[in-house]
Amino acid sequence: MPIYLFKCQFKKLVFWRSWCHRIFPIQATCSLNEPDLRTVVQKLVLEFIKDKRSTPASPIKFAVGFNRRGLEEMELKNLKDKPDGSDLSPLLDRHKCFEVVATAVKDAISDSVVDLKSPEISVLVELLPIAAVPSGSLVAAVSVLPLKLVTTKPRLCVKALGPQAKSKNK
Repeated sequence: MPIYLFKCQFKKLVFWRSWCHRIFPIQATCSLNEPDLRTVVQKLVLEFIKDKRSTPASPIKFAVGFNRRGLEEMELKNLKDKPDGSDLSPLLDRHKCFEVVATAVKDAISDSVVDLKSPEISVLVELLPIAAVPSGSLVAAVSVLPLKLVTTKPRLCVKALGPQAKSKNK
């Protein structure tokens, strides 16, 4: 249902395209720890499959996108504050986060494979730098989107709202 609302809003409000390049649809948030992220991803994937079709094709192709927007500065600050140099969260590591999300998808849909070129399902995880959250706590935004709302090149991300303006080389 959120994807339907997302598409309808841009058909009606075309003027947004001149002010906004892309919008990241957040379907759920959770704290950045392995059990919470796994639970949220499983729930969203099952909802997506239930809403999408009654008999899914075999195997279901999926891809995972991960972004730490604005967290590099916070991570460096926290590493300076900790004398032992321990990491803020093991899920800040891109590979560990991919592993947790892929395991959650495989737990939800046993017959699923990774396909980075044309996934049926794209699981996007975005770490949110929220000022009101105490230091040491991170919030992750999670979305499960179909292929028609994402681009896979050069990296997995939400599609732009309008056509890209081409720059002229002079």
